Amino acid sequence: MIALMDRTIRGLQRSLAAATEETLRPTMHFPPAWDPYFRDVMNVFDVYHYGTQHFEHHRMQLTL
Repeated sequence: MIALMDRTIRGLQRSLAAATEETLRPTMHFPPAWDPYFRDVMNVFDVYHYGTQHFEHHRMQLTL
């Protein structure tokens, strides 16, 4: 699982490093009821950021 997570993160980092403002701008509807960090409309940058928000949320739960 660690190797899979490392590959996934590296792939996301490569994609984000190659992204431009134009490629991060497209938006899509997300159902806000599914997750407290979802907004009704999110762009690609928001989706990248969501993963860190979600991780931090659960990390804080583990440190309580």
